[in-house]
Amino acid sequence: MNIGPILFAQPLALLGLLSLPILWFLLRATPPEPKRLALPSLALMDDLNPEEETPSRTPWWLLLLRILALALAILGFAKPTWQPIRPVDANGGMLIVVDDGWTSAERWRDIIRNATSAVDEASAANQAIHVLFTAPRDIPSDPAVALDAENARQMLRTARPAAWTPDRNDALARLNKSGVRMGRIVWLSDGFNLDTADSFAKALAVKAQTEVRVTRPKNAFAITSANSSAEGARVAVVRAIGGPPTTADVIAETAEGASVASTRLAFENQGTTAEALFAIPAAALNRVSRFRIAGSPSAGAVWLWDDAARRPTVGLADAHDESQPLLAEHYYVRKALQPYATLVEKPLAELVKGGIDAIVMGDRGVIDDDMEAKLDTWINNGGVLIRFSGPRIAAQSDKLVPTPLRPSSRALGGALAWETPQKIAEFTSDSPFFGIPRPKDAVVRQQVLAQPTPDLPQKTWARLDDGTPLVTATRHGQGEIILFHITADPDWSDLPFTGAFVEMLRRSVVSGGERAKPTLGKGELSPVRVLDGFGVLAPPPGTATPIASADFVKARPGPTTPPGLYSGPGGERALNAGAPAPIAVVDWPAEVKVTDQAAVLERRGLGGWLLAVALGILALDILIALHFAGRLPHLGRRKLPRARTGAAAAAVIGAMLVFGHAPAADAQLSRDQMIAEASAKMRFAYVVTSDQRLNTITRAGLKGLGHILEERTAVEPGDPHGVDLARDELSLYPLIYYAVPRDAKPLPQAAVNKVNEYLRLGGAFIVDTRDASPGKDVSQDLQTLLKGIDAPPLQPAPANHVLSKSYYLIKSFPGRLNGRLWIEAGATQRTTRRGDGVSGLFIGGSDWAGAWAAEVRGDQVVPMLTMDGGEQQRELSYRFGVNLVMYILTGNYKEDQVHVKDILERIGRESGKPPSPDDGR
Repeated sequence: MNIGPILFAQPLALLGLLSLPILWFLLRATPPEPKRLALPSLALMDDLNPEEETPSRTPWWLLLLRILALALAILGFAKPTWQPIRPVDANGGMLIVVDDGWTSAERWRDIIRNATSAVDEASAANQAIHVLFTAPRDIPSDPAVALDAENARQMLRTARPAAWTPDRNDALARLNKSGVRMGRIVWLSDGFNLDTADSFAKALAVKAQTEVRVTRPKNAFAITSANSSAEGARVAVVRAIGGPPTTADVIAETAEGASVASTRLAFENQGTTAEALFAIPAAALNRVSRFRIAGSPSAGAVWLWDDAARRPTVGLADAHDESQPLLAEHYYVRKALQPYATLVEKPLAELVKGGIDAIVMGDRGVIDDDMEAKLDTWINNGGVLIRFSGPRIAAQSDKLVPTPLRPSSRALGGALAWETPQKIAEFTSDSPFFGIPRPKDAVVRQQVLAQPTPDLPQKTWARLDDGTPLVTATRHGQGEIILFHITADPDWSDLPFTGAFVEMLRRSVVSGGERAKPTLGKGELSPVRVLDGFGVLAPPPGTATPIASADFVKARPGPTTPPGLYSGPGGERALNAGAPAPIAVVDWPAEVKVTDQAAVLERRGLGGWLLAVALGILALDILIALHFAGRLPHLGRRKLPRARTGAAAAAVIGAMLVFGHAPAADAQLSRDQMIAEASAKMRFAYVVTSDQRLNTITRAGLKGLGHILEERTAVEPGDPHGVDLARDELSLYPLIYYAVPRDAKPLPQAAVNKVNEYLRLGGAFIVDTRDASPGKDVSQDLQTLLKGIDAPPLQPAPANHVLSKSYYLIKSFPGRLNGRLWIEAGATQRTTRRGDGVSGLFIGGSDWAGAWAAEVRGDQVVPMLTMDGGEQQRELSYRFGVNLVMYILTGNYKEDQVHVKDILERIGRESGKPPSPDDGR
């Protein structure tokens, strides 16, 4: 809303001005006059001059001061901006082009700030504003619509990135169709080519003077593939542009969002690709639903793992040991699938009971009716049966084959054969094996032939050079039957010796999930959960349409086919946005002006200044009220006339209105100062929260504990530092204390990553929920609050743990409350712990910092908070704090046998006096 040359972003706040007259009368109101009673003793005070006068009502200028402060605050909340009104020139407008694909999501705020800055520039230059988004939408933006500054800002604020890449050709076509003329064009580019950046920039430059403001992702921004490997899984990641060596974190998550594992990858100097290896067991890998790049919120930074990509469970039916393993029927199958699948070797009757994705069955010609019915049901429910031929199946074939077979095998080569051994032909583009290099040296000496049928070519996945089928397959219900027309051992061919055999089996067991050209599937895949531009899974919109199974591999993310999970006859399939990853533009056309990594700030307006002046006036009002009440001793001796006081107040107000407000001094240390101080002297740290009172108590608690340590031990810590887990350097502090506020929210991902790194480096992270009660040690929301922390299993610290004897001999770990202390389970038993065995994570709800909190006045320590158990419990709390610090700094040395004698002597001492600082060490 505009009032003259001033634009109000929140005009409803101006309704508060209607309350000012009411407040004026309320402030002027005086209480009823008290009753006057004449006391005889008051006659003694007749000759005294009163030192204090009480006005009958509040002075007018003080009322005006307060009303003015309220009016300025209301105007500040309305967010005013100086916006002179000028006639709009529609012929010389500014076109703001915004790349709003997923490649812009990571730095979307920066792009919107740059776009808003362009709006301010257009408004100041008296230009009409047109906005064009490049990502295709169901209802695309119309560049022909001329917007005023406020409507343009509102459009940019509500815009969100799409989950697919921009289509600049479509955007250019819409711009040409609009026929609008521009005086200037500002393109907020994501900095990627997408095969159209050069031509698009030149086309814009032909229309008007063009400036390109590039805002690329800062580091790793897209996952291009994720495949199972012998170790677990390999995830390929790319960054926008080459540069110095850097690292990135990749997280494996379940469908519910829980972190299964995380790993760090490294980009080499000037390298743009890197690979993350997840060396995790198959059981854990099967729980993985997606991989995500930490700190990069975009659809391309999430890779969904579908049913076909997860590590399958493969059963080897009726496998048995042979005296010569290299000639065993399942030996080469076992070696080929072991790195990529979980192998189960059981009788066929047990495998069909469930829990198996694929069954590999060797040469078997007779399957009894009962077993055949069970196999048929299992395949119909989605199982994959992989069979190998041999003398038995050639002699008497059953019904569970993809195509009818001839009743004998074909011998190639040998003394009685007319034909020579055949080589394997190239895999055709419609085969699931397409892309596997042809094994040139492998030959087939014998095979089972298929009966010629009209549909045999569609069922053939691999052929020999003479065209006869080598591998055939057919859909059977929701599952599949695949037949290799050779044996699984080297008896009939050399194929088991080759790497192609490994890939052929791998693609077979996933029933087409990783096939290059899965055109054999029928039906459609419907969207179940789709990604938005920021990489968050959500229900599919009404515009999302099913994809034909035969076309799924060719599908690309778009408005009707957003990236996400699609469900069909073959299970769930994932359509991911990161592959192929776009390439950054290095050389821009000379016709455009390029500003790389622009960071132009949008206009802030007058709201902050008005609020600052209002707060200053209120502070002045408090000083005047204290002066009138005689609470300012240095001013009480010389009473100023009221007229002078009012004049002085008016002068101060005038100065504040003219000069604005001075920035408040930053009470926090700079990051460089903190690093310098923490490097020079050992200091403890605490997590700065939004609760200022809690921060004060926590700081006082660590300072009080530090004073006790100086008095009783050789540890002399400096004043504690307040740290931001997401930004500050944590490795400089031996321990970090996190007092959880009542309204705490989960730690941001950046903080989680830094805490995990801090724990891996050997730091100690103490979490205090401050809410212990009988039957409840810590907050029930702790698991949510610490989501993502790479914590090992925890258990309560036992009474004989080294924490109970690292300095003092104590039996519990109390604070202001009495709750249990939880530490890493591996740090409680000498036989199970790793490394030095010192726990890095300490969790409790006993409010230890509240018990330690004290004001140090010289040699005196004055507690800040009361203790339910009195000073004896406070002393025990201090002892626990000393033990905790000594345990963190020195480890488990008190478990050495050399200390057993001294500890037993201390335990044997019985005394009824209250504990003192000198006892029990």
